[in-house]
Amino acid sequence: MGIKTQIKRTIASNGTSVNEAYNEFITEKIALGLSQATIDSYKGSFARFMMFIKNDVPVKSIDKKTLENWIKSLNAEKVKIKQSSINHYLRAIRTFLYWCMNEEQEYIEKPYKIRLVKEQETPPKTFTNDEQIALIAKPDKHASFVEVRSWVITQFVLDSGSRASTIINIKIEDVNLTNREIIQMHTKNNKAHIIPLSSDFAKILKQYIREFRSDAKSSDYLFCDIGGNRLSRNALKLSFKRFCWSRGVNKTSIHGLRHSFATGYIRNKGDTFSLQKILGHSTLNMTRRYVDLVVDDLKADHDNRSQFSSLKSNTSRKQVVHRVGA
Repeated sequence: MGIKTQIKRTIASNGTSVNEAYNEFITEKIALGLSQATIDSYKGSFARFMMFIKNDVPVKSIDKKTLENWIKSLNAEKVKIKQSSINHYLRAIRTFLYWCMNEEQEYIEKPYKIRLVKEQETPPKTFTNDEQIALIAKPDKHASFVEVRSWVITQFVLDSGSRASTIINIKIEDVNLTNREIIQMHTKNNKAHIIPLSSDFAKILKQYIREFRSDAKSSDYLFCDIGGNRLSRNALKLSFKRFCWSRGVNKTSIHGLRHSFATGYIRNKGDTFSLQKILGHSTLNMTRRYVDLVVDDLKADHDNRSQFSSLKSNTSRKQVVHRVGA
């Protein structure tokens, strides 16, 4: 009777360098179909990490102490880096290092946990109702294409809560005015996302397409530049900034419109789970921030809404209560 042998994988990965492991990691992620934005985020964070590492060391030498020293280095930079930005880098590097730790690679033989730094919670920045009203006021009939485009985009974000990255990637074929919906193919998680449109905005979008995109092919972009090409993120931000200034509004963040949509949705009695789906959040944690913001607004106005406060202010005469036995 022969001796049974147990076949084990030969681990020849101990000498694998950080760059070698990373190139294998990023190649796999590209093959899995991750969005270009996610791939770019990985690359940017890795480049930042390698600026600290300097030399292409074996990946097994990267430990918790290395990451702690990197965080200290980031915090010590002359130009102050936000904790949220540090966590952005950490999330990407953590994904890479956890990949190195898994049993398929075993480039790092002793797994360890990587924690994010603590961030100070800040409420999302939103546009006031007056600012939103100023931005959605209909342009003059002789307004330029760029102004009309910014006007329509403003209303689109206030109607759907879409991100800038989605806006610049929407194509004519993604729009279904009959069903009042847009199929967002270019989302943060690279998953198709169907967003409903209000009947009021659907009419505005229909008019925009009729006036400016009627000659476009179905594969052309909905919100394009003046040459009909894909609008860059920077061009979108710049045109929106100028549009806001032209309306007397100093806030110029398109993402602020997304926050305004979300808080407005909650104030208008929309439920959190539906909002999570519309915004494309993978968890409720991000969505709950908008609920908390609305709760803070309600607290500030509580004296005007409280039945108890109302009764107190309407009491016309003082009542004197005598203690029993006094």
